[in-house]
Amino acid sequence: MSVRLLGLLLLLGAVLAACGPQAASEVARATTSPSPATATAARTPEATATVTPAPATPTSTPAAGAGGIGQVGAAPRDVLRIQALPRALGDRTRLVVVDPGHAEDEVGAAANGVVEKHSNLDMAMRVEALLQQQGVRVVLTRRADERTYAPGTVIQGNSATRRDLQARIDLANDLNADFFVSLHSNGAASTAERGVEVYWDSGRPFAALNQQLATSIQAAVVGEMAAAGMPVTDRGAKDDACLRFFRGRCFPLFVLGPGRSTTGEEIIQRGGSPAELGLAPGQTSVTSRATQMPGALVELLFISSPEDAALLRSEDARDAMARGVARGIIEQLNRTPPR
Repeated sequence: MSVRLLGLLLLLGAVLAACGPQAASEVARATTSPSPATATAARTPEATATVTPAPATPTSTPAAGAGGIGQVGAAPRDVLRIQALPRALGDRTRLVVVDPGHAEDEVGAAANGVVEKHSNLDMAMRVEALLQQQGVRVVLTRRADERTYAPGTVIQGNSATRRDLQARIDLANDLNADFFVSLHSNGAASTAERGVEVYWDSGRPFAALNQQLATSIQAAVVGEMAAAGMPVTDRGAKDDACLRFFRGRCFPLFVLGPGRSTTGEEIIQRGGSPAELGLAPGQTSVTSRATQMPGALVELLFISSPEDAALLRSEDARDAMARGVARGIIEQLNRTPPR
């Protein structure tokens, strides 16, 4: 070893001694740092899988509707056109919300002399009268060709449809109804599609009651039509939990499924307005409110089928279907206690 190199080593030792053990540690760590190849290997999943991260610092969840980057907004709460009082404390009168599907510019299916939005309302009023005869209190989500939210609310396109559906859900929740039953008729590209089906949702805490209600209505409608000499195709009670599958997600019917989170981008893609659906500046998504009681959505025949449409134009057939819906509801009410 040369004298010059020996002098440099002695000088380095003196500097480390003066700076203390921390500096010595830093130098030691630097001199043992892995080569680029070794460092890359250390970042492989196999290597990192053995590392136990420190517990994350808890963060508070902002209230729904508050602003802020990445926060979730709540669906707007509209004033409702239907003003009905909930049951008084201790009142055990059974209460059912009957929802005539569609309204205004959202007509539903239309063919063979039948327009769904009008057919749904007529059927709802028939069911209402039959249930009232049995002592059941009934509230319809609409009583005319109009949205459920209050007049004067100017919304268009997909935003109007979603706000309308949310208002129907809110009405049922406000009333603390025993059941929510939405009435529709089907439509299909093929005129060969026929029959009656009832949807229920398996993704709710009361899924078993949903299924029982749907099965009860399905069997009663098919039975009443057969008894009236007008047999229909029995398409069964169906779970809607994955009625539509899109981009890796299952989508149930809006009025039956759990609360749904929708991003601003998705709202725009569907022709809606993020602001009209409650998305405030800085929020990334908005979440709907779900029904809080068992529910079912009834599809009474196919308007697109000439044979089914003929039944929908028949007073006798409409009376028989209304009896079936009402009987199915009453039979399920008899099996369940008031809420």
